[in-house]
Amino acid sequence: MDFSPATPPRHTAENIVPMINVVFLLLIFFLMSAQIAPPDPIEVTVPDSTADAAPMDPNALYVGADGTLAYSGVTGDAALAALSGHDGVLSLRADATLPAAKLTALLPRLAAAGVAGVELITGAN
Repeated sequence: MDFSPATPPRHTAENIVPMINVVFLLLIFFLMSAQIAPPDPIEVTVPDSTADAAPMDPNALYVGADGTLAYSGVTGDAALAALSGHDGVLSLRADATLPAAKLTALLPRLAAAGVAGVELITGAN
């Protein structure tokens, strides 16, 4: 009779390399599929529309609810000066609460800065 204690079975180390590979592949997938965009220079709530939402334009002119202008990192009247080299149609992201009188007063100033046309960006309903 053998009364020696039974040796416990040895546990083999589990291989976690496949799990690490899957985690890195998921990380790369989410980094590649994410759309990284800079934040808006000023808070703007665009008016609602029944049409499809327009794609984000990095060179859009932002107009806040109080009439504050922002374009390419500059605000105020410097934003109008920065528009002097803009060619083509300008995308305009105006706040939904901006009075129409302020928006119409801005249009001649944009024409004087050399803007040929304006496209108002709206949000999808």
